[in-house]
Amino acid sequence: MDSLLEYRNCPNCGQNDFEVLFESNMKTDDFNVLFDYRMEGHDSQEGVEGYLVPGKEWGRHVKCKNCHLIYMNPMEKVSQTNEYYFKAKNTHAPTIRESYLKTAESQVRLIQKYAIGTNLLDIGCAQGFFLYNASKAGYTTKGIEISQDAAEYAIMEFGLDIEAKPFEELRFPENHFDVVTLWQVLEHVPYPLTVLKEVHRILKPGGLLVASTPDIAGIPAKILRKRWWDIKRLHINQFSTKTLTDILQNGGFKNISSVSYRGFVSLSILLTMMLKYLDAYERLKALFNPDSILGKTLNKIMLIYPSRLNHCVVLGFK
Repeated sequence: MDSLLEYRNCPNCGQNDFEVLFESNMKTDDFNVLFDYRMEGHDSQEGVEGYLVPGKEWGRHVKCKNCHLIYMNPMEKVSQTNEYYFKAKNTHAPTIRESYLKTAESQVRLIQKYAIGTNLLDIGCAQGFFLYNASKAGYTTKGIEISQDAAEYAIMEFGLDIEAKPFEELRFPENHFDVVTLWQVLEHVPYPLTVLKEVHRILKPGGLLVASTPDIAGIPAKILRKRWWDIKRLHINQFSTKTLTDILQNGGFKNISSVSYRGFVSLSILLTMMLKYLDAYERLKALFNPDSILGKTLNKIMLIYPSRLNHCVVLGFK
């Protein structure tokens, strides 16, 4: 099995002194399949099922004794996970579209409070919902997205400028962007400090970085523990506001602060998640088909929540 795995020191402080929080539940054969969210379904409902499923597979989670970052060690080899992201399908986009567009409006308002300048890069831009709203607000936008299918959706649906490549393969000019955003990215990145240092290099002096991740110290994570929906095979780093702040400081950023924006979730998504935890979804999923009258109705009803309920959102300046 070790040939399928990579061991790493703490991706924040570089130390190799940790305590094991819980062991992996994956068998050897599991590491040979590119599977996590079942995004490769052929219809939108199957994509929704996979997108919302609580994590069923995870690796060994450890906690650094020096900086207290929680991370997966060992992790699957980068070539394996990159292949998954590259091939991931976009079947869930129609269902999440409205809630993500409304959330993106709130994220753009947050950016407008702090950013000076309008040249913006979104790393891991997915289907382009945030970039679309940023461009409408007057920003000159560029996105990076490794999923070929998601990048194609963003280009075709919104006419966005997207690089469908890993960030580490691109070399932007130094002091180039006014704003860089990392919405739900660093939990997936094997070496997040390397990414942050490169972001620091390409930002202009005084430029703004906004990073958000799931919050391992948040209320849902504390209550649900390993059943928390963000304990997943491809979430290889688990940040809190403190450890996310620490790694931004190590990346060279200053004037770091924790912020929050308004998130939106449709009643359809919320009910689907609840039924999955109750193991009742399979019996009732036909009721939530996005093409049914009930499914369309539930998908239009939006609930509002503060992002800090489940996410860390931290900003810093160069």
